[in-house]
Amino acid sequence: MGPLKSRINRAAGWAFIPLGSAVLLFGGLFWGCDLPPKPPDVFSKFNSVPVGLGPTYVVAADLDLDGETDLVSANSRHHSLSILFGRGNGSFKSSPALAVPLEPSALVVTDVNKDGWPDIIANSRGTNSLTVLLGKGKQSFAKPRSIATGQVPLSITLGDFNEDGFLDAAVTLTFSKMEIYLGKGDGGFSRGETYKTGSRSFSGVTGDFNRDGHVDIALAVHSSNASSIRIYFGQGDGTFPTSGKIAQGLGCLALAQGDMNADGFTDLVAASGSGDNLYFMPSNGDGTFKKEIAFAGGGGPIALALGDFDDDKQLDVTVANSRSSTFSLITRNPNGSFHFPVRDYVTGGTPLMLTTGDFNSDGMSDIAIASNSEGTVDIFLRRRVMK
Repeated sequence: MGPLKSRINRAAGWAFIPLGSAVLLFGGLFWGCDLPPKPPDVFSKFNSVPVGLGPTYVVAADLDLDGETDLVSANSRHHSLSILFGRGNGSFKSSPALAVPLEPSALVVTDVNKDGWPDIIANSRGTNSLTVLLGKGKQSFAKPRSIATGQVPLSITLGDFNEDGFLDAAVTLTFSKMEIYLGKGDGGFSRGETYKTGSRSFSGVTGDFNRDGHVDIALAVHSSNASSIRIYFGQGDGTFPTSGKIAQGLGCLALAQGDMNADGFTDLVAASGSGDNLYFMPSNGDGTFKKEIAFAGGGGPIALALGDFDDDKQLDVTVANSRSSTFSLITRNPNGSFHFPVRDYVTGGTPLMLTTGDFNSDGMSDIAIASNSEGTVDIFLRRRVMK
């Protein structure tokens, strides 16, 4: 019982009280030495799609508007983007890789010029720039546009920060900064304000965390001697004059946002490199958050995606585990707490990013995961499990 006790105590934040031969687990509330059953086995690996060397990021979107979900992979060692057009049965048609400036490691897909076609924005760590690829339809893109950034851009987070109807971008830099780029509506951007982050950030999300009608930004910032989640409160004019910190010292690397407890507020979920923990931060609806709730994932959690994967009308968590080469499914108990043990799925080596989408047109969310060391995107299809 020693290793089991240590594992759940550390990762899930629950307590054991020995009672003779029985054990009482607060949070899960069960007696005896056996763990509860794992979540239902809802995913099966369908195939692995080759992409360029060193895929670090993958995004799902319908790029050609044919009703089928496509994928875009940023390949940092191949200096390219792989476009995988979905066939609607879980398989994908590869097109020639798009060459981009050195070391793309993050990307977003959206319609930045409002012509109805999805566009791609990728970072370039090696040339200190963003690359904008405007969609033209017929599975093609215009000649890349380059936008200079500060040194070593990392993450890209989108939102209409100045409320002019055009999408803007928040770009984090290696040297503890966040730069705002205001969209012009034609695929171009002008640089706005720059903000200190305290540490580097590889992940950010947007939401109206204080319910004032303006878009805010949350960043997971992390370094060897400092970490927190920094929340920048938008004023609706493209500026973020005030900020706050939560989850200090927890080593959070990745963020996801959603209304986890159905109270109408935007909550945060984070993956931490310290202790392989995940954290749920319930929002108070005023820009503050309740104390974080720890729960378990896998080894080396690095990227998150949320969705209702067991059809109980609660948001579950999937997390890519870079060290154990798995992704974990963490479902919810009827009372909203996070179920332990989790269910793990073996992936290719060193998964760094995962995304969700309906890849076989069955109305259920599937998983695509970038396997960095294998140079593939692994496809896991959801299957319906009878209850």
